[in-house]
Amino acid sequence: MQGKGVEQQGVVVNEPATFVVDTRHAGIAELDVAVVSIDCQTLDVSIVQDNTEKSVYQCSYTASDAVKHSVIVTYGHVSVPQSPFKVSVCLSVCQTLLLFICLLICL
Repeated sequence: MQGKGVEQQGVVVNEPATFVVDTRHAGIAELDVAVVSIDCQTLDVSIVQDNTEKSVYQCSYTASDAVKHSVIVTYGHVSVPQSPFKVSVCLSVCQTLLLFICLLICL
């Protein structure tokens, strides 16, 4: 399991967060991924099986709020090691700058 989508930091609001799940050594089973925000909002997750390596899956989601999220990954109805992954979603530099400018104008 690797990618920004399951790292503690690096996920940005309104930008796709991606990660790869490699099940080559886990046998054949069903992969399930859920992403839930700290305020219990469930996000849509795209899971796409690789065309050439059927045991590799590309997963992605897009968070719309700068809050903590949990990424829960199961394979064969069993949690993968380190799941749930705790992810902090933040604003990008541009989003932060725009928010700062808006606050200055409003004051």
